[in-house]
Amino acid sequence: MEIRQLRYFLEAANREHVTQAAHALHITQSTLSHQLRQLEAELGTPLFDRVGRQVRLTEAGRLFSRFALRALRDLEDGQLALQSLNNLQRGELRVGVITTYTNSLLPRAIASFAMRYPGIHLHIEDLPMAQIEQRLQDGLLDLGLGFTTPDTDEHLDSDPLFSERLMLLVKNDHPLADRKSVGKKDLAALDIALQSRLYVSRHLIERHLSVHIQGRVRIELDSIQAMQAIVANSHLACMVFEGAVLSLPTMRAIPIAPHLKRTAALLWPRDRYRSEAAKEFALAVKAHLPVKRSDAAAR
Repeated sequence: MEIRQLRYFLEAANREHVTQAAHALHITQSTLSHQLRQLEAELGTPLFDRVGRQVRLTEAGRLFSRFALRALRDLEDGQLALQSLNNLQRGELRVGVITTYTNSLLPRAIASFAMRYPGIHLHIEDLPMAQIEQRLQDGLLDLGLGFTTPDTDEHLDSDPLFSERLMLLVKNDHPLADRKSVGKKDLAALDIALQSRLYVSRHLIERHLSVHIQGRVRIELDSIQAMQAIVANSHLACMVFEGAVLSLPTMRAIPIAPHLKRTAALLWPRDRYRSEAAKEFALAVKAHLPVKRSDAAAR
C-alpha cells in the first residue's frame, strides 16, 4: 500500500466522482481508477459502489476512510515537525479565511510573513465558515481565520482576536441614516438584502432576528461587497458585521441594539501538531490587527 493510494482514495471519497477527483489530483481518470482497484484488491474488499463516473463509499470504505485520514494526518504532522527543524527555510502553509477577513485583515499580515519567510509556500483559501471548520477537521488546512460558532469549541481550538457588532447599512438619505442606533423592531419596516444561507453569518442573524425580519428579505446573494454596493445606491438596507463594512461615501453603518456580536478568531485543528510556520503566521495576523479591532478586544 502506497501513500499516494491513500490520497487518491480520500480525494475520490470526498468528491464522489472519479473524473473530478482525477482532475483535482492532476492525474488521468484511468490512472485513478487503476490505483483505486489496486487498493481494493490489496485490502480484499470493495471500497466504492460505482455508477458510471460517480462513486459512493461502501460500509467498508467508510470504515477504512477514518484510518486512512488518520494515517495521512500523522504523516503530515511528521513533515511539519521536520519543516520546523529547517528553521522555516522551506515548506508550505494552508490557511482558510472567510471573505470578510481576507480583505480587511490579511493583506499586511501576508506581506509581512512572505518577506520574512520567502521559502514557505503560502496557500490562502477564501471559504465560507462551515467549509473552514470542516477542512480543518479533515486535515486539509493548517490554520483558519474566521469566527467562533457553537461547533467550534467541540471540534477545534480557537484563539479569539476581537469582537464585532452587527450593523445595519442604509443609503445616506434613508430615514434611519442619522440614527446613532436602531432597535430590532425598526427592522420590520425595512426592505432587506442578506447573504445567502451558505454563510454562517446569515444563520446567526436569523437565529436572533428572524421574528423582526420575517418577510422583509428582498434580495439574497453571496457577495458581501456587491450587497453593500446595492444598498449604497438604493432604498434597500442590509446587515453585516462591522469588520465587513466598506467605506462607501453614500452609505451609513448603524449599530443594531441590543448588540449582536460575533468573535473573530484564529482556528486550529484539535490534537494536531502546530507547525512553526502556522504559529508565525498567527503572530503576523495578531501584529497587524487594525487598531480599532484591538481596542474592541480590550473592551
